[in-house]
Amino acid sequence: LVLEPWITPSLFYQFLSADQRFQEDVADKTSMDSRSFCVALGNDEANKQLRRHWREWVREEDIRSIAETGANIVRVPVGDWMYMPYEPFIGCWDGALDELERLLALCRKYNLKVLLDVHAMRGSQNGFDNSGHAMRVKWETVTAQDPSGYATFVHWQYRSADWTGDYDYEHGKYTSTNQANINHSLAVLTKIIERHSGDPVVWGLEPVNEPWQMIPIDIIKKFYWDGYWITRNGAPKWKYVMHDSFR
Repeated sequence: LVLEPWITPSLFYQFLSADQRFQEDVADKTSMDSRSFCVALGNDEANKQLRRHWREWVREEDIRSIAETGANIVRVPVGDWMYMPYEPFIGCWDGALDELERLLALCRKYNLKVLLDVHAMRGSQNGFDNSGHAMRVKWETVTAQDPSGYATFVHWQYRSADWTGDYDYEHGKYTSTNQANINHSLAVLTKIIERHSGDPVVWGLEPVNEPWQMIPIDIIKKFYWDGYWITRNGAPKWKYVMHDSFR
């Protein structure tokens, strides 16, 4: 329920040669993550494609095959916007929770448990496409000057993550703390627990996927502790799974 081009490249082939079609608007018409998928296509077209993708991506035979291997837990990535919608996902991601419930029902049928993984956070927790927003993409060329030319972009050396605050990549440190985003993420955990705590198929909760190592350690530790107590109080039987923040 969170897009990554390397996992489902077929969804992103449509953006190839966007520079030739849109020239200086190529950045707004090229998708490389969940957020830009909504922006590039618009809500109606993006949602139509997503609904078709969700139906085809998870089939009953897939879940049955997982169970037949002897696996017992399925990790399911979700975006925080599924539980507390914000732009540009409002309208674009409609139906995602229905698809999640379909998956939970299939896992229940085949005696699989589910780990709900909050894979994407508002502001991006690592700057990667898997966070829902590849942050600080820099376009080197926005329009081709000759028929054989093409637009390029760079990302890794400019990557940053603004979930917990404003990151100054030139100096390699955070200059502020975004408590509103952190509170939003904790509220999302509450929403997840309110919706799913009564479902015995849900085995546990991962409050954030792969927060990057530049987040100050005291901030990520406090978030993990606050999330732990929210989970412990609301769903005491759930496991609470933490990523090491690449440390």
